[in-house]
Amino acid sequence: MQSFRLAIVRQHYRPDGGAERIIQRMLDGFGQALDVSIVTQGWQVPVGSDLQVIPVRKRGWSRSSRFRHFVTDVQAVLQQQQFDLVQSHERVPGCQVYRAGDGVHAEWLRIRAEYQLGAFGRWWQGVDPFHRAVLAAERGVFTHPHLRAVICNAEMVRQEILQHYPEVDGSKLHLIRNGVDLDAFTPPSESQKQLERKTLGLPAQQRLALFVGSGFGRKGLDNALDSMRLLPDWSLLVIGKDKQQAHYQRLCQQWGIADRVYFMGVAEDVRPLYRAADVLVHPAWYDPAPNVILESMAMGLPVITSTACGNQELVAEGENGFVVPAADTARLTECLQANRPDDWRQMGIAARQVAEQYPLAVMTAELFNLYAKLLEI
Repeated sequence: MQSFRLAIVRQHYRPDGGAERIIQRMLDGFGQALDVSIVTQGWQVPVGSDLQVIPVRKRGWSRSSRFRHFVTDVQAVLQQQQFDLVQSHERVPGCQVYRAGDGVHAEWLRIRAEYQLGAFGRWWQGVDPFHRAVLAAERGVFTHPHLRAVICNAEMVRQEILQHYPEVDGSKLHLIRNGVDLDAFTPPSESQKQLERKTLGLPAQQRLALFVGSGFGRKGLDNALDSMRLLPDWSLLVIGKDKQQAHYQRLCQQWGIADRVYFMGVAEDVRPLYRAADVLVHPAWYDPAPNVILESMAMGLPVITSTACGNQELVAEGENGFVVPAADTARLTECLQANRPDDWRQMGIAARQVAEQYPLAVMTAELFNLYAKLLEI
């Protein structure tokens, strides 16, 4: 494919952000084939990289105004620049390619209203200026005449778009799953596992579950902690950050599990934690296709995730992990309780075999093919 100018829109960079890692993997895979620019409010450019960054200034006094200003400022930048394709990872109407990596906001609000909010919370969610702005932008993305393709990283996301926005032409929705670096994420030997546990100060024979994800409420940490109450022989490593972390730590104190739950903060390299763990728990209330699922599988970890996680599509029940309802603590507990160390090891082998079907080269090739189709080259 000949070189062409591609703009990628992402609001900001977070070292622990899944979308950011996917963008970086895309850029690594593209190499010199594309002239790529990032339209952003802030991005960490690797040393020696020739990546072009087009800055968008931060402005606005509230969450909703900041979001609206970002959308309009990006639209203004794109009108001034000449790109062959614009691929937005944010809800910015007018892009030719939209990657729905954050899922469908309308579906997340439906889940919150049904399962997490009381009467006042549901009322406020309906009038909240931020949610109203995001919903308007989301509809604007899907109905804009410039839209030519939507990249869905899970079949679940594709179905949710069709459900909430039936006016969308289904032929524009393309399933391209996230890829994983199979050389960087590899299963550890038993000696490596024990070394990581020693480094973390954990007993060698500790039964250890791993939770990875910032935004604890949405990712289901409350369910994972509730399960720990019933599993005195298990400990939990919590990786990520949340404004309400103190609340979760108080829960651990109240429930008598604080000595078995380790809040580790943000880890730019999660691989040592993968190596130390026996299983990944990700009982999310809503998560389209988190990298943590595929990364952990590549590291030889079985996964327990929820029916509201798009990457449940990679899980074969009892073979490489389990899929549980997001609010079903009893089922999560049962999965952890019923399986022995040998069971987890065997499921981890099967998990790695699934991950091997999704190398970065496959994701990159599918994106190239989509771009070529759109540009007719």
